[in-house]
Amino acid sequence: MERKDWTLLAIGFAEGEPMSPVQLQKTLFLLGRNFPSDVGQDFYEFTPHYYGPFSATIYDDAAQLAADGLVRVERQPWRSWAEYTATPRGMARAGDLNKHAPPQAVLYLKATVDWARSLSFQQLVSAIYKRYPEQRANSVFQG
Repeated sequence: MERKDWTLLAIGFAEGEPMSPVQLQKTLFLLGRNFPSDVGQDFYEFTPHYYGPFSATIYDDAAQLAADGLVRVERQPWRSWAEYTATPRGMARAGDLNKHAPPQAVLYLKATVDWARSLSFQQLVSAIYKRYPEQRANSVFQG
């Protein structure tokens, strides 16, 4: 699987609901940390950033998924960030990927997406910092 396939799976696991950038970044960070051999050597490289682990390449891949008609990237006028939602075609593709991806990594990713989406921004970033304090290095988050 390519790394952007993992991004599509994560967005697909939100089941048609939008994912925020922090949710997408943190779920893929946790997947890479906990299943490095399953995601492969070409997986995202994360660095400590303003709100914890960050990889700009995730946004590039999400933009490519959007160009391919698999993901919608939408920005609300009252927000400074975009949200990511799987299109019906993207949901179908994610279902196919789900059948061929390493099962334990898929189960973990699904549970992690559900967990991340259940938390507020502050709760999610705080939980990452608690488990991975080194990711606080360049943080502007004081929560």
